[in-house]
Amino acid sequence: EANLMSTAAFTKYMVAKGTKELLQTKDFEDISVGDIARHCHISRNTFYYHFKDKYDVISWIFYSEITPIIGESPSMDNWADSLLALCRYLQENRVLYRKVLHIQGQNSFSECLMEFYVNLTQKLLLNAGGDRFLSPGQIRTISRFYAFGLTGVICNWARNGMEADPEPVVRMLEDLLSGEIFDRLIALQQDQHPPEKA
Repeated sequence: EANLMSTAAFTKYMVAKGTKELLQTKDFEDISVGDIARHCHISRNTFYYHFKDKYDVISWIFYSEITPIIGESPSMDNWADSLLALCRYLQENRVLYRKVLHIQGQNSFSECLMEFYVNLTQKLLLNAGGDRFLSPGQIRTISRFYAFGLTGVICNWARNGMEADPEPVVRMLEDLLSGEIFDRLIALQQDQHPPEKA
């Protein structure tokens, strides 16, 4: 497998793997860059060549593990299934994710999800023809509103230990974000501007 990856990608993968191994027994706060470098048998210089700091490693783990699950460009009808798959993945890897989900700041887990769901909601709105009566600024605001909701609910579920079955929550979010809401938005808009009578 190693020769299929570039050397840089392989080194990043190995550092991420080493960091995850250390997290099995230690808390993230107690792990230093020196610990990671020693564990991976690399120099600190090599570490810093690939990552800014240990937070950067976590961010790389989020992006490289989450993106394949929720997909680069989700289709309108399967985003909820991929969100459910993400929750199941978090449950399977809860030892790691319980330790790192609370990390805030640049490219944290919640930022990673936010970015993803802002893009998704914008697509949903545009597909529903929202750009006919919403300005780009309104579309951005509505997208952020829904993305904050989705991300908040998932992060809350995760912080509560990921014990609850995520399916009911995800299905509720799916209903919330389904065409129904956008249809209602459009109907409201059309009530305010009734079509001209012939």
